[in-house]
Amino acid sequence: MSTITLRQALGVLAKSSPFSVSTVSERPRDLYDELKAYLYVEQDIEKDFKKLLTSLRGKEVIFLCGSSGDGKSEILTRAYDTYRHQFHFHLDATHSFQPHQSAIEALDELFDRSSTEQRPLVLGINIGMLANYAKEGAERHHIIREVIERFLQQGDRTYHSESDAAPFERFHFLDFEQYPKFQFQTGERGYSDFVRQLLQRLTCQDDRNLFYLLAKPQLASGDDRQLMANFRLLAMPSVQEEVITNLFKTRLYKDQFITTRALLDLLHHLLLGPGYLFDNLFAGSDNELIARLGEFDPALIHTRALDQFVLRYELDLPDPDLDTFLLTLGELGIVFNPERETAGEAASLIRLFYLLRHQSLGNDYHLAFASEFDEELLRNYADVWLQHSEFDGSNEHKLALRPFYINELIPAVFRYANRNAPELEKGEWFLGQFGTVKLAAPITIKADFARIQREHVEKSSQFQAFLKVADKHALERDLKPITINLNLFALLWRLNRGYRPNKYDKNAIVLLDEMVEQISEVARHSPALRFYEGDRCYSASQDDGMIAVSGVS
Repeated sequence: MSTITLRQALGVLAKSSPFSVSTVSERPRDLYDELKAYLYVEQDIEKDFKKLLTSLRGKEVIFLCGSSGDGKSEILTRAYDTYRHQFHFHLDATHSFQPHQSAIEALDELFDRSSTEQRPLVLGINIGMLANYAKEGAERHHIIREVIERFLQQGDRTYHSESDAAPFERFHFLDFEQYPKFQFQTGERGYSDFVRQLLQRLTCQDDRNLFYLLAKPQLASGDDRQLMANFRLLAMPSVQEEVITNLFKTRLYKDQFITTRALLDLLHHLLLGPGYLFDNLFAGSDNELIARLGEFDPALIHTRALDQFVLRYELDLPDPDLDTFLLTLGELGIVFNPERETAGEAASLIRLFYLLRHQSLGNDYHLAFASEFDEELLRNYADVWLQHSEFDGSNEHKLALRPFYINELIPAVFRYANRNAPELEKGEWFLGQFGTVKLAAPITIKADFARIQREHVEKSSQFQAFLKVADKHALERDLKPITINLNLFALLWRLNRGYRPNKYDKNAIVLLDEMVEQISEVARHSPALRFYEGDRCYSASQDDGMIAVSGVS
């Protein structure tokens, strides 16, 4: 183990490392293979993949689908050693058999060969290539193409062939998209068991941890001080959860797909980047994931307490408690300029305060700022997501979910729809303006709990809300569910507090516009209407074929 340093060992994490992609190889294993093998965390998709392999018989095929870098090659190469004599493995559907052969033509040839064999076929394939083959594959494989198309549309995992001419009797699909690495969880376990296990394996103080064994002498000697400080920080469970939370926020807010390869490359950057871990998490790389994380940089937060801290620090005003805290940081290998002359140090300290906001350290100076980094919106979203996910129709669950619909979703929908007609009374829906007259209809919008229980299907980063329109005139209609992601959830919250949408909200506004148009279509058939002109209001209603009109000043 003394032949390499921790810095060299961590090279296996980098995206540029030759170990970032697994291939079938006959070369002897070395220490770097051991390091990578130790760090490997089995995912749920691999567990299901293994179960499926043990059940395969004869003319069957498994499509292991996903995106580049998500771990397909690792799973397949690990299975290859055990099953290579039982199954026909095709580890990468982007590879061809001949120099001038396209990937589509290679798949055609693969299916030609497999149709003459009695062995099951195991195929690793990117989801994009799968879609391309459904459109462009050879006509002689139209049955395979049709099955792939059904999978892409329906998402079922197993399809049985109904044709004797089919090359396979059963088709199995395992898609990484159906096994999210990040999701809302009950309890206090954060948002990703997979990433937590990965971080714990990398940093745990256990003699079975090859990385820790390499770090021990350097931790004792003080060599490579910045790397050792970063290693200590990343070993803190509270810091690990902050890293996970920020990764999940990029998934929710930015729809950033995070592969295993991207995660490992991020860990390499966190530990070996140009600065301390708290700076590396939000800056210092042209990596797309780091760029996304940078949009959540706590140094961009401006509150009275944080701005005052920056001002005091940059002016070098006396702060004995901070000086004591900085001495504690020095014991961890984190050194700030004692003269406070280095530009940007205040921002770095704010990032550190954020990262340690759930961690006691020294005199706990940093905890005075913990409330400035509150994640209330994310916690509220997690609560509502879980309430939909676990909804069983009971009164207890209705009481838990009703505040979201009554206090947030329905009022926000009304406010957005009526934003150009603030004079409307509560419960009225703006239908449009005709000259100087504004037209509205009185409607009632309610949560549709029956459909939440019956139809709701949550995804890892969004949930569906169900509404219905009803009023005293028996006008009632179910509405299509509205998909609520974290961006739309945040917009609803802001709308109820006086916010006016702008061009930066366009993705969330599209979802809200769809719901407003649905409700408007129902409201246009209301037997009661309201007409606003200047400071006067008129009502018109139809009852038993008679139209009654009244004026309200």
